[in-house]
Amino acid sequence: MEAIKVTDVIEKDLNMEDAIVLRNIIENSIEDKVILDFSGLMRVPTTFLCSLLTDLINKYGRDYIASHIQVRNLNNIADYNRVLLGTAFFDSKTMNTAFN
Repeated sequence: MEAIKVTDVIEKDLNMEDAIVLRNIIENSIEDKVILDFSGLMRVPTTFLCSLLTDLINKYGRDYIASHIQVRNLNNIADYNRVLLGTAFFDSKTMNTAFN
């Protein structure tokens, strides 16, 4: 299992290009499983997580990615789980307003 400290690979100002770089590194090690360590980052944008995971999920499947990528020190782990599981970000109040 390979541990990747995200801030060793990319800057603290995360952008979509950084997600692509990190995704390529993950894909090179995915068979042996990967631990992503987000220490040093206060909050990782959901759009970054989407860019990071979407192509991997489409290529390998959700179950495979869920079992081969572990995360540590991610303050907004709920956002990561939503992207990984493909669940919506709507709460009941937003849904009532958006669809009425």
